[in-house]
Amino acid sequence: MTERTLLVTSIAPHNILNQQLAVESWLRLGFSVASLNAPSEIEQLGPDFSTVEFVAVHKDASQDCGKPLVYLDDVVAFLRSHGTPVCGLINSDIHLRATPAMIDYLIGEARGSMVLSNRTDVDTLDQDAGEIYKFGFDAFFFDKSILDMLTSTDFCLGQPWWDYWLASRFMKSPQGVSCRFALKLANFPFAVHVKHDKKWDHSGNYERYGLKFAKYLDPSTHAALQVQAAETLRNSLHSLSVNVAATVLLQAQWLSYIPR
Repeated sequence: MTERTLLVTSIAPHNILNQQLAVESWLRLGFSVASLNAPSEIEQLGPDFSTVEFVAVHKDASQDCGKPLVYLDDVVAFLRSHGTPVCGLINSDIHLRATPAMIDYLIGEARGSMVLSNRTDVDTLDQDAGEIYKFGFDAFFFDKSILDMLTSTDFCLGQPWWDYWLASRFMKSPQGVSCRFALKLANFPFAVHVKHDKKWDHSGNYERYGLKFAKYLDPSTHAALQVQAAETLRNSLHSLSVNVAATVLLQAQWLSYIPR
């Protein structure tokens, strides 16, 4: 890379060692790293992540979801004023198993485009191969000019559906109209995630943010979902997420990379 492309995340105040190793993998590839957090978390995390630029948010999602998570709107606002020509957004526990040449390729493809990637789940970082997680996106590289087309939302990092919303901005409309920016999928494993126990969401945030996503996507779908009973709604939202993931896979330009 001819410049240090900015990679933005929000480091969590737990699972520290795994996130340290993830951040180290980004830095080795030449990225500069910024983490948006609530001030209380920055005080806690700063000593463990001295190579990261921490940025305090003035409002977090504590009232909305019970945790001081960062709103996607604040990430977009930060990148609008501080981002490099191509920016990156990544979950804080994603390890980049790549070469500088591979990253150069991705940065080049991200100009005028949105490049996204599924993660590859592994049991340990020593594992050479793993299972691709198809129903979610953990790494995004995109042209900074894309930020001007993103509208305000209530989504936040660390909760479901924000990645689907971001990807959906670049899908064709129901009338077949395409976004002027290309949607691309990195069809090779380079974003690695160490599997961990999943805690079932009893807070209702999956449904709440899922309904918000449905409202952005199609008001009529949102109206139909709103009247469903809890168990039916969760199943319907799961089906919606599968359909959106499949639509992204069908509409995106698939990128392949073969090392020279």
